[in-house]
Amino acid sequence: MKEWIFKIDRTLTAELAKDFGLGPLMDNGKRLLEEQTIASLNGLTIEVFSREHPPPHFRVTYQGESNNFDICTGQPLEGNALKKWRRNILSWHAMHRDELINAWNRLRPSDCPVGDVVC
Repeated sequence: MKEWIFKIDRTLTAELAKDFGLGPLMDNGKRLLEEQTIASLNGLTIEVFSREHPPPHFRVTYQGESNNFDICTGQPLEGNALKKWRRNILSWHAMHRDELINAWNRLRPSDCPVGDVVC
């Protein structure tokens, strides 16, 4: 079997990678993206999910442990998971709250019962 190798412009591959990162396109032209990783720092992963329950929140995971945090305040929604990381999470939240709000608002599907974030 013969192998074909083609050189592709780096700009084109970067645009394609960015497009793939936005999630698959549905027939109606909207994106189907269940979650978006907002940041990864020192093993902590910060995500926003598209089909979620109120209040608007983001999830932080670390080594199999996770907790949800209010987008407006940065406070945990339940339990003591990730307690030793709370100051780090609050500090990050203070600098990136607008980014979280934008991600939440952008990811809402039209049939999602939880609307846009207004803090």
